[in-house]
Amino acid sequence: MGYSTASVKEPGYDPVDLAAATEKVVVAGNKRKYVQLGRPLRFYGGTSSATEVGCNLRCKFCFSDKPVWKPKTTGQFFTPKEVFDGLTKTARKHGYRLISASASEGTLGREHLFELLDLVEESEYIYILETNGMTLGDDKNFAKKLARYRNLHVRVSIKGTNPEEFHKLTGARPSAFHLPFKALKYLIDAGVSCNACVSISFSTLDGIASVKEQLFKLWPGLLKSLELEKIKKFPKVKGRLEASGII
Repeated sequence: MGYSTASVKEPGYDPVDLAAATEKVVVAGNKRKYVQLGRPLRFYGGTSSATEVGCNLRCKFCFSDKPVWKPKTTGQFFTPKEVFDGLTKTARKHGYRLISASASEGTLGREHLFELLDLVEESEYIYILETNGMTLGDDKNFAKKLARYRNLHVRVSIKGTNPEEFHKLTGARPSAFHLPFKALKYLIDAGVSCNACVSISFSTLDGIASVKEQLFKLWPGLLKSLELEKIKKFPKVKGRLEASGII
């Protein structure tokens, strides 16, 4: 593991520390908590997706509810084999080649993740690892370990377009904004297939341009696969945004 993101006192929580604390709740040996193991989604042309429990960010705009906010009382523990079987069962039924897990942070519980990826590697499926990039950006060796998997694509989600906006949207320390950019660099250097997604619902045009420039400097190809994401204001999402003064 790497080190805490904070070198000086700043507002907000440390998402790397929160990752470690959350793992104590949602990880047990090689098992991890999930709500369900395979629902068909329309993303990427069709994906079989499991619903993970546990995240190291507290985004005000997050659509996920209990998996993020109440991990202790949500879901149950499953082995990597159980998760793989659930995902592929749905994938076969719908003719999908892509499988994933969503609604929380995909990098929690590395033993579980690596064992799941071992199973994917021996199959016809491609696993989409959904991550906010906090733990990947904190530990360069994490990307190096992921590099041994060919049936893997990592989608790194960037929350906002600058440290202040990131803090406002997530409540996390502003300095942690830079971690997903480090994650992308480490992944690219290690030869891992990846792309970036940026949440822009509360961003300025200048902010979006700034993020694009940073991504271009990392690797010009990131702009070709870049996703610019706008949130959907579900009732609970709208309530959190209003309570925090964002809208």
